[in-house]
Amino acid sequence: MSNILELEKKAFEAFRPPRKLNLSDWANEHAFLSAESSAESGRWHTLPYQKGIMNAITDPNIEQVTVMKSARVGYSKILNHIVGYHIHQDPCPIMLVQPTEADAQSYSKEEISPMIRDTPVLNKLISEAKTRDSNNTILQKLFPGGSLSLVGANSPRGFRRVSRRIVLFDEVDGYPISGAGSEGDQIKLGIKRTDFYVNRKIVAGSTPTIKDFSRIEKLFNQTDQKRYYVPCPKCNHFQYLQWPNFKWFDNDPETVGYKCQNCGDIIHHSKKRWMIERGEWRSTQPGNGKHVGFHIWAGYSYSPNASWPNLVEEFLSVKNDPEQLKTFINITLGETWEDEYAGRVGADALMERAASEDYKQGVPPENVVVLTMGCDVQDDRLSMSVFGWARGQESYLIDRIKIYGLPSQPAIWKQLDEILQKPYKTVDGRELKISITAIDTGGHFTQDVYAYARDRYAMGVIAIKGMGMKTAPALGKPKKQDISFSGKAMKKGVKLFPLGVDRIKNTLNNRLKHAEKGEGYLHFYPTITSDYFEEYLAERQVLRYKNGFQERVWMKKSQAPNEAWDEAVYGYAALLRFLQSYDPRTVWDQLEKKKTDNKPNEASPLISGRQKGAKKRNFVANW
Repeated sequence: MSNILELEKKAFEAFRPPRKLNLSDWANEHAFLSAESSAESGRWHTLPYQKGIMNAITDPNIEQVTVMKSARVGYSKILNHIVGYHIHQDPCPIMLVQPTEADAQSYSKEEISPMIRDTPVLNKLISEAKTRDSNNTILQKLFPGGSLSLVGANSPRGFRRVSRRIVLFDEVDGYPISGAGSEGDQIKLGIKRTDFYVNRKIVAGSTPTIKDFSRIEKLFNQTDQKRYYVPCPKCNHFQYLQWPNFKWFDNDPETVGYKCQNCGDIIHHSKKRWMIERGEWRSTQPGNGKHVGFHIWAGYSYSPNASWPNLVEEFLSVKNDPEQLKTFINITLGETWEDEYAGRVGADALMERAASEDYKQGVPPENVVVLTMGCDVQDDRLSMSVFGWARGQESYLIDRIKIYGLPSQPAIWKQLDEILQKPYKTVDGRELKISITAIDTGGHFTQDVYAYARDRYAMGVIAIKGMGMKTAPALGKPKKQDISFSGKAMKKGVKLFPLGVDRIKNTLNNRLKHAEKGEGYLHFYPTITSDYFEEYLAERQVLRYKNGFQERVWMKKSQAPNEAWDEAVYGYAALLRFLQSYDPRTVWDQLEKKKTDNKPNEASPLISGRQKGAKKRNFVANW
């Protein structure tokens, strides 16, 4: 009888669901560290500062968790435990996003697969990965009640199709700036996959990069910004560890201690564990309760390589090298780097400049002789800036226009036609039409732009596409873009003009610094809003190393709109196209003579024929 009861008990235990645990307790009870990815293999032990992060992830009241971090704090293992927890405790569809598809494959092989193999409660639920088993591949793991998809942020395919309840973003500052191909921002796309779940969970973590350009910084700033506060052994004052409070003598790392913000006592690094074991997470901003953020860095790490003397030694070895110091601040301190080279005039200075102008929006000043327009195509609108040009490429922002609607619909392009046909009346009574309009083709409506530009090439509308090569000319030679079914360029296909955007941006940026009006000066009408300048200044040059060589690249602030800046680039490209039909030695003389002759509607040389010294062009523009 007792044998029967024992068998019944075992059968009942087999069908009993696993005991519900929070993430840190689950990891302490079930998780193992694999030899492939850990300095020491064996059972996992949650560190004091890790506990708060982990339990926030399984807190049903919290929807989103952001971790801005350094290296050596165990974040990758926390990601692994999230996956393991949901496979075992709470099965559901999970997506884990790495910077590239290659990174996703490596993470699967080096982290996920060994974890499943070495964790008894998991290896019974997922079969060994086999190429012929569609249920378990490198990038796809199926288990009872759920699945795990590993995705590269550079792959649009990974963000399509099925919904996910759990989305994990790893090293988001390493995601391609251009987004997931033409699909758009990877974080927005990933979060969109969770829309159908009321109990969704979104986790993002990364070491930060450059201030104002860091994605993890932007996410962290949206949270309650938790810091790990530790007590002073002498006065018991709680404070979070900050690098400036570490003190040492005679460049000797072994003398390092932490200066208490309250009593001034120098705390020896031997007290580090004592402090951390008694620490607690505290919010430094109000937050909304649903999106919580944590900042953690190597000063708290138990790793032998992250001892306080080792951190000082690292700092002393890089402090005189800006690029290595940047890496230390990002990777070791988990803080953003503020590039001292901004290379741009501030928004306040430009607002003051605009306020001092004496011309009105929509009314070109007397010295303006030609108008161009740059058009940026967004998902729900066309955004345009009209520029007036005078001798020496002195420029004036004349108008800012937005047409709302889907660019796939004819109505929005009909409105653009009306704008192109409308003349602007100058201060001295002349009428000027927009001579050249440059429209970007790099968005989601490429074919629509092609069709519009193809049919209106004779009206001065050109299709453009930015080129990433630094050596690319400001405005390159156009190529027929429309392709027939046989793969040949269509005889009447649209001409696509390549733009050396870096070259144009450098030109405009240098002109922003011009203090005196005249050649190359940039004017803005006085009623322009500060939002315009926020967009205009949304990009800046930052220092990078590529293949061992130093270079400056243009980067956009994280998720900041930059339409005004793009429109300025396209408007300048339109001017370059206009000037191609003039002799560069006499172009402004010719244009000003036309003004004084009071023949504003006379056909430009682009229509009437070839100027001496100019290349032959089969091109038409209204002027």
